[in-house]
This record gives sequence, C-alpha cells and structure tokens, in this order.
Amino acid sequence: MADIFDKVSCTYCQDEINGVRIQCCECPDFDICLQCFAVGAEIGPHKNDHPYKFVDHCAVSIFGGRGAWTGTEHLKLLDAAELYSYGSWDKVAAHVETRTAEECKEEYIARYLNGNIGLATWAEVSKPNLYMDLIEDEGPLSQKALSKLPPLDATLEEARVLGYKPHRDDFEGEYNPEAERLVSDLQLDEQGETEIEKCLKLAKIDMYIRRLRERQRRKRIVRDYQLVAKYFDNLRRDPTKPLYPQAEKELRDGMRPFAQFLNSGEHERLIASVNRERELRHRLSELKRYRSLGLTTHEEIVHYEQHMAFQKLQVKQGKVRRRGKLKFHRRKNHVAVRKRFRVRQRGGAGHKGVARIGRSAGVDSAHDDDGEDDDDGETLDEDDDVEQ
Repeated sequence: MADIFDKVSCTYCQDEINGVRIQCCECPDFDICLQCFAVGAEIGPHKNDHPYKFVDHCAVSIFGGRGAWTGTEHLKLLDAAELYSYGSWDKVAAHVETRTAEECKEEYIARYLNGNIGLATWAEVSKPNLYMDLIEDEGPLSQKALSKLPPLDATLEEARVLGYKPHRDDFEGEYNPEAERLVSDLQLDEQGETEIEKCLKLAKIDMYIRRLRERQRRKRIVRDYQLVAKYFDNLRRDPTKPLYPQAEKELRDGMRPFAQFLNSGEHERLIASVNRERELRHRLSELKRYRSLGLTTHEEIVHYEQHMAFQKLQVKQGKVRRRGKLKFHRRKNHVAVRKRFRVRQRGGAGHKGVARIGRSAGVDSAHDDDGEDDDDGETLDEDDDVEQ
C-alpha cells in the first residue's frame, strides 16, 4: 500500500506524474506520462507498439465502502488538519476541494480518532479520571436529599389554607424565614478585612447552611410521612372512634422520636416488628402456662379452654357455687409421680388409723388440700397391706 503513493517520474521526460500514467506491460518499471505517450515517445528497449495499461494511484481507496475517500483526499485531509488544526473544518474542506466541512469532520473522527488508526495511535494516552478523588455526599443537602420529593396529598382548598403552591412544590412561608438575614449583608473584601472578620463571615455562612439543612429536613418529613393529609384526616375523623387500639397508640407515641431518622416505610416496618414481638411474647407466656398445666397438644388446649369456659358459665348462672380457683382435673403426665403405700394398723382404733408413707421420705397426709380422701387409683400406684 505504501508503494502506491510513492512519487513516480516519467521515464522519458523525468517529470513527476501526479495523475494518470501509462505503464508498459513488457518493460519492467517503465512509466510514462500522458504527454509523452501521446507523441509516441520511445527510449531504450521500449517501443510505442508495446502493450500498456493505465494506472491512477489517486483513485485507490484505502478504506472500502460506498462513497469511500480516495488516497489523495485522505492525504489532503491530513495535510489540512495539520495545517489548520483540529476544528477548522471549513478551511480543511477548502483544502480538500472535493468534500464538505461536515464530511471532512465525520471522516477524520471515524478514521483517525475512533477507527483502528485512532485506537492504535491514542491507546497509550491515559485519560484523567475526574471522579477518582470525589467523595459522595450523603448529607442533608446532597443530590439524593434534594431530589424531587413526593407531592403533598392535599386538595386545593387545603393547599390554600396551608399556603402550599402545587406548581412550585413549595410553601409561601419557609421554616425560619429569618435565616437569610445572616448572609444578606455579607461582602467579601480580601484586601481590607482582617482574619477575625473573615472567620466571622465564614461562621455566619456555616450557620446559614445549618438552617437550610434543618429546613430541608422538615420538608422531607412532611412529604414523606404525608403529615398534611393526616392532619386534615384527623380533623374530618370522628373523635369518638380511635384510629388505633390503646396499646398500639402508646407504642406509636413512644416510637415517634425515631421518625426523624427513618423514612415512612422503615418506620412502619419497625412498629410492625415491635408489635409482632409483643404478640410472640404473649403467646409464649400462654404456652408456658399450658405446659405447667400438663397440656402438651393443641387438642388438649382446646378441650381445656372449653372446659374452663363451661365452668365459668356455670358459676355465672349460679348453678355451681365457686370455691376458690376453678380446677381442671387432669393428670400431669410430664410430672414425676411419687409412689406411695399404705400402712394399715389393726387395733383398738379399728381401721380408721390409716397413714400414707412415701417411700422416698416423710409421711404424707391422708387427705388432699381440699379436704377429700385421695383413694384415686391414678395417684396410688401400689397398695401394700402390712399387718402388725
């Protein structure tokens, strides 16, 4: 490809050939210009009746495709870009002569910047990373915090009462409207002010920024929690009907200080989690109570509740006289039963002197706590008669 664009001179007149030339097919390296070919010039072994062919190196296209540029056009494009610098496309087009300024720009960018030549040429040039040393700001005035907040859910009449402008998405009166007075009269004079005056002005600017952050924080809370809509809903709601149960209302009142650190969704999930924890704790205490009563299955618990409800109903109707606590007579299978035996004495007292003696230790009373004899076979595993 490099040989195509080498300078070629006429073998006969020694002039440089810039356009079409004649090349002899028999004589090696014999090129002649059109003027010498027209007069039938002969030199050395070359005769004017030798076969020949036309050669036009200017018509060779380096890059294929429809409307491809010729080699001469590319050479002129590169010469003009070097001569007039990048960006002067009108002057470059005037130098190329056969292409417009827009075509020159597109061809240069496509071939010598973004093309293979550009990638091979500019590959080692490192582009500076402008975001390498930047730290993302997550403060109250960051881009994330200043993004568009959800609109207020209020009617036109309610917005008018509050001084809210829906199209501007802002209020007529700002929180702490005196904040701008801190910086309204500040003037920087680096030449005539002292270091103390400069520090005082910087302190005022810092105070102003803090007030702006507090203003933005309050706006976010109002929009995120839809406080305006809740305010008017409370005005329209019947005060005799509570919005939440008493326990949940107390919980929400106690969790209200945490609302400034969470969004509305996170705050509601936190309250739901605390409520769920309370329910689980209550259920766990119920299961422990059932277990202490010897109930180990769901069917037993249902039967127990039905039995207790029936007893309470009987007491309420006056059919049964309540003495002490309501009892549910069921053996506790999980409690180890102490085996007992009787010692029956014969003698003057007859058979009334009966004592139950535990095998492990001590002597138990012959009567239960409620004053009834315990001759039930469920509690006495062995009955041994000892005659004395």
